[in-house]
Amino acid sequence: MPLTLLGAAMCTLFLAVLLGAWLSALYLLREEPPRGMITGLIHGTLGTATVAMVLLALQGKRAATPHAIPTSAGGFGWTAFAILAATLLGGLTILITHFRRKPISPLLVAAHACGGITGAVILAAYWTTRASFGR
Repeated sequence: MPLTLLGAAMCTLFLAVLLGAWLSALYLLREEPPRGMITGLIHGTLGTATVAMVLLALQGKRAATPHAIPTSAGGFGWTAFAILAATLLGGLTILITHFRRKPISPLLVAAHACGGITGAVILAAYWTTRASFGR
């Protein structure tokens, strides 16, 4: 099966979620990540690239829900995009808070993590639905 834009988005999202899980574990242990801000910037770049790829994939010629895909799964793509975009805004808030040298709220970190995981699960459901129906 060829790698589509949506498949590439899933790969970058998977890497961003893994890196984010590691960063949040370090945050909870109150440890600094190795290489300082580079790790967080890579995490943010992967997340931003994922949101952009999902948007591009949903704007494509075949983005409209085909009749073969059950309508219950048709809106998963846009739902995942909305959740991931909101999660990206949460990540930017964390970055700005860090640059201002203020304490980062654990609630904000938890909401950012939950948003990333939720968006990944919904995007995976949309991706597998599209793949199983040959789209």
